Amino acid sequence: MTKFVEKTKKAGLLTAFTAFVMIIVASCSKETPETEKPVVTQETPAAEEPQEAPATEDLDLTQSTNLFEEPLQPNPLANADDDVVVTVDGEKITHGEIMQGVQLNMMQLSRQIPQQQLAQMTGQIYQNVTDTLIANILLTEAAKKSSLAVSDSDLDAEINRIKENAPEGSSLEEALAENHIDYDDWKENLREQMLVRKLVDEKTAGVAEASDAEVSDFYQKNIDSFKVPETVSASHILVAVNPGDTDEIKAEKRKKLEIIRDQIIAGGNFEEIAKKQSDCPSAQRGGDLGTFARGQMVPTFEEAAFSANVGDITDIVETQFGYHIIKVTDHQPARIRPLAEVSTQLKAYLTEQKKQKKLLAYVDELKAEADIEFQNKTLDADPQKKPAE
Repeated sequence: MTKFVEKTKKAGLLTAFTAFVMIIVASCSKETPETEKPVVTQETPAAEEPQEAPATEDLDLTQSTNLFEEPLQPNPLANADDDVVVTVDGEKITHGEIMQGVQLNMMQLSRQIPQQQLAQMTGQIYQNVTDTLIANILLTEAAKKSSLAVSDSDLDAEINRIKENAPEGSSLEEALAENHIDYDDWKENLREQMLVRKLVDEKTAGVAEASDAEVSDFYQKNIDSFKVPETVSASHILVAVNPGDTDEIKAEKRKKLEIIRDQIIAGGNFEEIAKKQSDCPSAQRGGDLGTFARGQMVPTFEEAAFSANVGDITDIVETQFGYHIIKVTDHQPARIRPLAEVSTQLKAYLTEQKKQKKLLAYVDELKAEADIEFQNKTLDADPQKKPAE
């Protein structure tokens, strides 16, 4: 089962938790919502080619390194995890709690932003998470002081919804037990989240929906955001080459793939042969690699795939992984998504931005009345920057 973040005192109350994993994270950690524009393109960060080929069972042709296989390391010159960074009406927020939110945010953003650029954003994300945790505390205090309430029946209905969204083979109880989280504590934390959502809904209830004119204006001013890159859908068969293979062994492997290619050209079923003969994990899907844009595959493989016609079986392509043949199943040119295609999504996004603006104004009112004390002015996890004297 997915390993969730460790439990902290408060939940990420501004984050909508629709998926099971994200609900558990939201109820057990402080986090910040994404503040980026909606995902309106299908672009993927450019991939980097490794220095050497991974083992066959770990093969990943996209070559996009996961920065988060290991926890993000904070600036060693900055705060320790248990150092208090800020207190809000006496409630403490630690550096470790903030870094937990930074980790989650960077994981989410890594699907949209090139890794080098994302690394440069760490300090700003740290600040945003800190601001959000402050807002969470203030909103929780305000919700508890309000006349709003969450009934037991509403709480039970939400818990049942969470359970229904559990991944196959998993359960809410297992996820909580795995993270050493008491069910009753989690349940009350969830009630608190629901109460805050009621307060947020109440404070943003009067916000008008974005107009068609506003949607059109945003679309025209941000037309580049709606560009969809050229894409190819393809499958492949790989005969893997190991780092220690001799030239003779490599020649034998290449010959093996030539024979496989001849079988397919003669009428053999590509997918069935891939399942039996390919050394790539995609073999279980008949070699299917899905759809990808330029910059996502290693260069030699990419060039062959984008140069082939739909339905073609390419000549043998050599990469650091070994020898491939590629079957192109679809090839779409670059385009700009028309307004009609994105208008519904944009209307929802712009309406949500209006609600966020009103909510932030309300949070500012709460801040003005709160006792907020920063223990360390250096709210920055960027290792390139030195802490304040």
